[in-house]
Amino acid sequence: MRSVELSVGRRLLVGLVGTCLFSSLATASWMATGPFGGDADIVRVIGQSSTPQAKGHLIAAARNGLIYSSANGGASWSWLSFPAQFAGVLHSLEVDPRVVSTWYAGVESEFSGVSGVYKTTDAGTTWTLLPGTQGLGIWSLAIWAGDNSVIAAGTSTGVYLTSDAGASWKRISPESNEDLRPVVSLAFHPTNRDILYAGTTHLPWRTADGGATWQSIHTGMIDDSDVFSIQVDRKNPEHVMASACSGVYNSEDGAAHWTRLETPKGAFRTHFVALDPRHDNIVFAGTTEGLLRSENGGKTWRVSSTQSVRAVSFDPLTEGRVFFAASSGGVMVSNDEGITLRESNVGFTNRNFTGLTGAGTSLYSSSVFDAGTAGVYRTENLALRWERGAGPSGDSLVQLATDPDSPRHLYGAGYHGLFESRDAGVAWSLRKGPDGSQPVTALMPLPGGVLIAGTASGIFRSTDSNSWKPVQPGKVQLFQRSGAHSLAALTTTGALSSTDDGLTWKACGEPAAKASWYGLAFDSANPLVGLAATSSGLFRSTDGCTTWVPVLAGLDAATVGLVIFHPTHAREAFASQAGRVLVSTDGGQRWQPIDEDSGGNAGPSSLFVLSAFPDRLFALFPRRGVYSTSIGIWNSARTDTMSTVAFRPRND
Repeated sequence: MRSVELSVGRRLLVGLVGTCLFSSLATASWMATGPFGGDADIVRVIGQSSTPQAKGHLIAAARNGLIYSSANGGASWSWLSFPAQFAGVLHSLEVDPRVVSTWYAGVESEFSGVSGVYKTTDAGTTWTLLPGTQGLGIWSLAIWAGDNSVIAAGTSTGVYLTSDAGASWKRISPESNEDLRPVVSLAFHPTNRDILYAGTTHLPWRTADGGATWQSIHTGMIDDSDVFSIQVDRKNPEHVMASACSGVYNSEDGAAHWTRLETPKGAFRTHFVALDPRHDNIVFAGTTEGLLRSENGGKTWRVSSTQSVRAVSFDPLTEGRVFFAASSGGVMVSNDEGITLRESNVGFTNRNFTGLTGAGTSLYSSSVFDAGTAGVYRTENLALRWERGAGPSGDSLVQLATDPDSPRHLYGAGYHGLFESRDAGVAWSLRKGPDGSQPVTALMPLPGGVLIAGTASGIFRSTDSNSWKPVQPGKVQLFQRSGAHSLAALTTTGALSSTDDGLTWKACGEPAAKASWYGLAFDSANPLVGLAATSSGLFRSTDGCTTWVPVLAGLDAATVGLVIFHPTHAREAFASQAGRVLVSTDGGQRWQPIDEDSGGNAGPSSLFVLSAFPDRLFALFPRRGVYSTSIGIWNSARTDTMSTVAFRPRND
């Protein structure tokens, strides 16, 4: 069976999908399919005991700015658009304790226009970068329990305070004190807004007069400890706990003196410490040895989980329920006060995905650098359930491709070699590369046992996956196959096409001056019709990629990140531009969006159609995983409706 394949190489574009209305033709929804899980850094329960309407509502986030929400106690998650996603580091995410739809996010970025405090008043639908914080690298946030309009922000240059819910801010730490920066943790006294604790990479500090003066409060703490979190006991404010790179600390006199608590061997670096507000003396600590739990205020500990847990949040409306964010387990939940934990990640994904490929009924994706969960993922049931293979020992696969004649036969290119698997990615064997020590930058198996590989020095061809013949010079970045025999290769200087399984290649004409190529696809029903995705827009050729004309019916003259033709539906094509996936049913002449514009510029890194399931489109987002949607409506509507739809260039 034929399938549309795209070898993405090291070019990773990020993007989004959503539920959308397809003009008057039909309505369809994207569905997150996984593989779920990955790195989570923040989890927050929305609402307090005084807001029962928020029961079951949560938010979870990762440092890269991915934010998800749940309305059913973490049973399933939905992705939320966030303007600083992938543009900075999301250090803090806090929920207004009185207004459940109001949240604050603290971001640090190398781009000054991205850094600052973001606020939403509609539960993440829209966000505003608060003007008084723009350009400030935000590391921590704290909302005072006595007045939700009083918020402190810890930045790379000190502490800032607002008394009007973010409308205006003032600096309350001395600019001359270089030790009181960066402020990586904050905590208010529960009943006195003038008392504020600040943890830095140079020990903790405290102000008792609203920031007029500050005192270093490190007595008893190991010198130069990074203080990652500070927790003030709501019932007894003189009781303060802190977590640091040197362990867990306890104070009974308002942090004037600290005592380092004994923890299990190896559990020294402590990401957070948290007092259970519902039960006296129950304390949690996320350490290098996993999640610790104490029932006697930290005098003794037991390991509840070996996961690297970064945050905890207690459900005030459900007895015994606690949520955790873990670096490899994603979102985890406990229904017995943290004694046992289980993953709760349906819809939540944050992994380093590098490829999407498949054949027959099998679909594969690979991830790298995900501690304990990296490898090759496989599904055979429309991505409803994924199984993981560990991948080759000692290497990570940045390229993954499926033999079109055998869905269980895979090829992978890693940082240290070329690999082959004949059991759907469970076991891998090292194979001879095409160009000595040169890494493989693009990989494409063809029918009949032919394998095409690209390197920095050119295109190579093999019929036994072991001996190689050079066929074309040039630094290859990406391969793309359309139909059975039409191939495209993108290089640093242009694009090439082949119609004889990669034996010979011809240079394609330039669509636009100095335009970068991102994709090249040919109609399987008419290989002379080609579509080029470039930095200057989408272009169409009717002479096999020799000459091009721009396509503006439904598209802008701006970057198109991907383009593919459907493997079995003649003249049907899909492309990605400015956060949208679009469809054409007339060979790429006119286009219609099939999902909503997200307000961003990025799109999926791969679009894929399995011939065995011709009515579903799969999209891979490098961090968010695989999504799918029904596309059968476009094939059925082609002759009856599409000819009457008015297309126009987008100008929104």
